[in-house]
Amino acid sequence: MKIDVLEKRENPFLKRTDLLLAVDHDKQPTPKKEELVKAIADMFKSVPEKVEINYIFSEVGITKARVKAKVWEEKPPEKKKKVKEEKLKEEKVERKEEKVEKEKEVKPEEKPKEVKPVEQKPVEKKEGGKSEA
Repeated sequence: MKIDVLEKRENPFLKRTDLLLAVDHDKQPTPKKEELVKAIADMFKSVPEKVEINYIFSEVGITKARVKAKVWEEKPPEKKKKVKEEKLKEEKVERKEEKVEKEKEVKPEEKPKEVKPVEQKPVEKKEGGKSEA
């Protein structure tokens, strides 16, 4: 796997380096995120915990991929999205618990009302498509 740097931007305000990379993965499938994190960390003399990959796009018909990554000077901040996901999971668990409690409170099943079958009347056929006028 060969990695070429297409674009490198230093971002001193956020204390990171933004990268656009071209990855040539000859005769192999598109590299996994974990493999790329290790390779980028080695390339920029960092640790894998400080490398964040935004996306990996493989090009159609050839064994090349474009990768957008960030190498942080400090450990990258956690995303707010994870917090929202955790809250949603907690709400789902609470809802399930409420449903279970409601099912326990439901009255015992009563006998269903008897349903009488509907009688079908024979269909009368009209002759011919012409109307008498």
